Amino acid sequence: MRIMEHGQEHEKTLLFFPCLAEPVWAFTDTIGLLSEKWRVFQVIYDGHQPDFPGDFTSVEQTVDEVTDYLTARGVTRLDGAYGCSMGGACVTRLLALGKIPVGRAIIDGGITPCQLPFLLRKLLLGRDVLSFKIAAGNRNVLEAAYPPERFTIAGHDPVKEYNAMERYLKTFTNRTIRNMFWSANNYALPQPPPKPAAKITYWYGDDEKKKRRRDIHFMKRYFPQARIHGIPKMAHGELVMVHPEEFRHYAEKFLES
Repeated sequence: MRIMEHGQEHEKTLLFFPCLAEPVWAFTDTIGLLSEKWRVFQVIYDGHQPDFPGDFTSVEQTVDEVTDYLTARGVTRLDGAYGCSMGGACVTRLLALGKIPVGRAIIDGGITPCQLPFLLRKLLLGRDVLSFKIAAGNRNVLEAAYPPERFTIAGHDPVKEYNAMERYLKTFTNRTIRNMFWSANNYALPQPPPKPAAKITYWYGDDEKKKRRRDIHFMKRYFPQARIHGIPKMAHGELVMVHPEEFRHYAEKFLES
């Protein structure tokens, strides 16, 4: 696990957990905007950046290592925390453990622990791993799942970015692929649910509402104080990766209210 720090001149702190299986450069524009006001700690998961060795292990290990990193640098409280997809799972566990208090937290399409029987969860793992490998090995499948005209930031070159994404997805090891899908859906949370002092919002894109139904239900039970908020005309992870200005608007509206 690595952390990149941005906006070190600012006092307000924001921890940023990215989506699963996305490169650092996918968040450059968004992080640039956030770091105009915030000291941003951008997490880079193990196994997610070819420059850094090691495979992804688990949500639990990631949160522990992030906590140790922040503590070692004298950060004993965070003004804000954000996480999308598996990053939302990391924020959920961070809040549940409570080792570093958080003022406000955004869980964006966050994955919650699956409640299905073990055998069914193993079957879902096989499906997810196979789907990832098919998309990573077939440009047509990748573009069908994430159409370039929708998932490219305005002004960016979709051909260049999808060429880079195609190369990037081929760097994932079998161990990282298996562990990230298993852990994102099966990470541990303390029971009974804690009562963190943080103000929490759970976001979902309107276009992913059906897929997030189980996660929303879980979040309402685990963190009853969480405010559920649908983002119009957005798919999973689209706001943070494709619409940086809109993302900043939504994020700052919550984080600074």
